[in-house]
Amino acid sequence: MNLIADSLLTKDLRLTLKASDHRDALEEILSGLRSDTRVLDWEKLRSSLQSNAGNEAFRENSSTMFLHHSRTESVNGLVLAAGRSKEGLSLDARKQKIHLVLVAVIPTALNNEYLRILGAVARVCRDPLSFRELLETTDPAGFLAILEKGCRQ
Repeated sequence: MNLIADSLLTKDLRLTLKASDHRDALEEILSGLRSDTRVLDWEKLRSSLQSNAGNEAFRENSSTMFLHHSRTESVNGLVLAAGRSKEGLSLDARKQKIHLVLVAVIPTALNNEYLRILGAVARVCRDPLSFRELLETTDPAGFLAILEKGCRQ
């Protein structure tokens, strides 16, 4: 089983975000989930992610990523989506730009899978080489393979 690749579908990867700030990037990333069969209530999903947005940005190496995550009954399984911006996204008044945005949503009952996914993503993003690969790969399958490495560590 490919824990990440089973939940992060290539159709939900936006490797060239058009947005210039992280809130617009979230909308761009979520747009692909509107017709996803794993999403039971798109508006509720969107609302839960927006309300949890807080200060979930963190710096990894020389770039910054932003993780939107939520436990909600608006999905029937683990749903992942991601976007990347080469130029970087503005986040409030911070000078550091965000280059990678990840979305993780899971039903409340699946806590263990949720924690495994977040741990795997954190392991990949802490490794400077893997993080750089995430920022540079142009292949969606390659992007997924890089994230999947975190599940095997």
